[in-house]
Amino acid sequence: MKYILVFLAVLYVEPATAQSLIPFAFLSEDDNRLIKENDSLKFYEASGGDTSYVVSLNEEASYYKLLNKEHKVVAEGGYIAEGDKYLQEGKWTERYETGKLKKEGYFHRNMPMGTWQEFYPGGKLKVVSNYAIVTVHGDMITCLSGTYQEYYANGKLKVSGFYSGDLVTRQDTLILTDPVADKKVMKFAERKELVPEKTGHWEYYTETGELDKKEDL
Repeated sequence: MKYILVFLAVLYVEPATAQSLIPFAFLSEDDNRLIKENDSLKFYEASGGDTSYVVSLNEEASYYKLLNKEHKVVAEGGYIAEGDKYLQEGKWTERYETGKLKKEGYFHRNMPMGTWQEFYPGGKLKVVSNYAIVTVHGDMITCLSGTYQEYYANGKLKVSGFYSGDLVTRQDTLILTDPVADKKVMKFAERKELVPEKTGHWEYYTETGELDKKEDL
C-alpha cells in the first residue's frame, strides 16, 4: 500500500555546545532570485527572509560571499554543487557587521570538521573547538570531538576540557496519508546521530585566572 508523506517531525534538539553553521543563504538558482551578473559573478537575493542581504557566487572558483546592505562581506567560503544542491566545502569565515572576524573553520559537505575558532566582537578569542566526521553505514555525521576551550573577554581561560562523540539512535515520527482510505497513519523511522559528551578532565576558571573547579568524567 502506498502512502503520501505530509509531515516530518525531527525529535532532536542541537546541544548548546554545538557549533552553529556559518550562514549559507543560497538554496539554488531557482529558489534565489537573480539580481545581476557579469563575466565572473552572479548576484542573488539571499534566502532566509532578509532581502537586504545579497549572495555573490563565483561559479568558476566555486566561491560564495554573503554581503550586507553596506556591501560588506559577512560570510564567505567555498562550495560544491551536487545536482541542484549547493554544499559548503573548505574554509569558511563569518564576520561581525563591523568587519571583525566572528568565526572560522572548515566544512565538508555542509558538516563542520577540524578546528573551529570563535571571536568576541573586539577581536579576542572566545572559543576553540574541534569536530570529527564519522562514517556510519555509509552515511557521514559530524560532532564535537577532542579538545575544547572557552575564554573570557579579557583573554583569560574560562573552560578547558574534552568531548567525545556518543553514537545514538534517534526516532523520527512520520505522519503519512493513505490516499485510498484517506486516513492518516503514524510511522516511525530511525537514524544514527553523534551526540557530544564531556569526557576526561575538565577545568573551570574565574575571570581573574584562578582555578574554580575540576571534573573527571
